[in-house]
Amino acid sequence: MVGIMSYKYTMSLSLNVLNHLGINLYSNIPSVISEIVANSWDADAKNVDINIDNNEITISDDGCGMTCDDINDHFLRVGYQKRTEMKASPTFSRPFMGRKGIGKLSMFSIAKEVDVISQRTVGNDTVISALRMDVDKIAASINNENSNAEKDYHPEELTVNDEELKCELP
Repeated sequence: MVGIMSYKYTMSLSLNVLNHLGINLYSNIPSVISEIVANSWDADAKNVDINIDNNEITISDDGCGMTCDDINDHFLRVGYQKRTEMKASPTFSRPFMGRKGIGKLSMFSIAKEVDVISQRTVGNDTVISALRMDVDKIAASINNENSNAEKDYHPEELTVNDEELKCELP
């Protein structure tokens, strides 16, 4: 058995953990908003704008932003603990508020769809990453997982132009 390792025991995590840690994590909007604002703090945002209009909550900040790789490696990775890689935020050396890497899941307790749009400067280029996470599609992935089908959830990629990102922060 060269190059092949077999294991007697295996721990695996189900997408169903999102039901317990995300969809049912919080029951009130202020707690969810505080989790998102904490993410803005950790991203070195100086300003955070919260707009509540009808059935939509929009939270914008001027933090460092995320590339597609950042989103996949950090934001979409449930349980990612940035403290293992860094002790404080890169620009302002703020101590990180996030601890367990699950606060972002709180958004699913108050919303059926969550759009994440991020803009980051890499060298001389501005990189825009945008995705939509849908609770019903996550639930379908959980159900598929139980039938040994696909075990991952793939958020929808959104197309966003620069003009849509122009928001005035205080």
